[in-house]
Amino acid sequence: MANLSRNKNDKRLVEFLQRIFDRIPVGLYRTTPEGRIIHANLALARMLGYESVEDLKSRDLEIEGYEPSYPRKDFKERIEREGSIHGLDARWRRTDGTFVDVREYAEAVRDGSGKVVFYDGAAEDVTEFKNAEKTIMEREREYRSLSGMFRLLADNMQDMLWAKDLQGRYLFANRALCERILNASDTSEPIGKTDMYFAERERGAHPEDPEWHTFGEICAGSDAEALRVKGPCQFEEFGNAQGQSLFLDVRKAPLVDEGGDIIGVVGSAREVSREKELESEQRRSRKELEKAYQRLRSTQESTLRVMAKLVETRDPYTSGHQGRVALLAVAIAREMGLDEETREVLRVASLVHDIGKLRIPIEILSKPGHLAPMEMELIKEHSRAGAEIISEIRFFRPVDEIILQHHERLDGSGYPRGLSDEQILIEARILAVADVVEAMSADRPYRLTFPCR
Repeated sequence: MANLSRNKNDKRLVEFLQRIFDRIPVGLYRTTPEGRIIHANLALARMLGYESVEDLKSRDLEIEGYEPSYPRKDFKERIEREGSIHGLDARWRRTDGTFVDVREYAEAVRDGSGKVVFYDGAAEDVTEFKNAEKTIMEREREYRSLSGMFRLLADNMQDMLWAKDLQGRYLFANRALCERILNASDTSEPIGKTDMYFAERERGAHPEDPEWHTFGEICAGSDAEALRVKGPCQFEEFGNAQGQSLFLDVRKAPLVDEGGDIIGVVGSAREVSREKELESEQRRSRKELEKAYQRLRSTQESTLRVMAKLVETRDPYTSGHQGRVALLAVAIAREMGLDEETREVLRVASLVHDIGKLRIPIEILSKPGHLAPMEMELIKEHSRAGAEIISEIRFFRPVDEIILQHHERLDGSGYPRGLSDEQILIEARILAVADVVEAMSADRPYRLTFPCR
């Protein structure tokens, strides 16, 4: 009875162990050195594409052994020489012709005489791992390729490029930054170092100059500003590098990881020292040009007033007439809402509108009483003569044309060309009105002042 009970217990233990053996997801086996499969679990059978363990056992490993990368002959030599195999990666052929990547662990079982009688082993399906590993390797190659391309592009740019972590330590620096600002030996030297490392080294190289300061001593503030606003920023930074004073146009922005967290600052800088120098020269040139223009305006104004005086010396009755006409014409233009430039042109034209009278005999200009028809024709020529005289002076607007037209009338009855309406410049129309009004308010050799109402 005791033997019967022990046999039942042994049988139950064997059944229990068999269930575990079959349910383990790792393929397990025992084979003979001759290639016969003694035991195998269901996981191994399914791994190789068999419906059952019995189908798998029909496989002759001497003929259908480790394929294609690791022949069974090599496996046998190695396990019998070393006694075990740990972590052998191989590809096994499935029944449908596809391959499965496995990682195998095996041990040689010997009899009392030391002869190898079995191979006990386990095989893990690592196909997904191998595929993932392959994907990772491909991505690493792509990353290295892109990284190399980025480095090539960055190092061939004239602009300076960099990236820093939140502690201000360099994560990346291109060749331009290293050579022109940091004075670094190569692009790897800045990695892990801060701007102050290079700033102190640069300052130490110029102990004789207490005013010497580097970009490293001023850029920390702009880094903090880019982090504060959490967006792109632009700065103009000035500093010393390698014995030169430089102006930089700097752009900075937060460095953000895939999760959206700020992990540092990226930046670029372009040297604009020459541009700043040109801007300074342009400002100086503009000031000099403005001074020259003011001198020219002053000289032109003096010339106009001298010309006006020349007319007045020949015709005492019109003394001050052109100046008063100018004041009146400008007042009319301002009331009409004309711009400052138009008012200034009108003022200039008004000051010398009678300059053509220099060509009229003084006897006719100062003659009391009415003029003879021929004398009147001579008088009418003064607007054309004035335009010819003034045309020799280059004004920025047609002052000569205004003088030529200042005796034209809207109804076409004026002279010298009988223009009418819109054919007459607005400045000439205003001058004509101001000229008539001022003339009516002053005595002439041939009449007294008209009363103003």
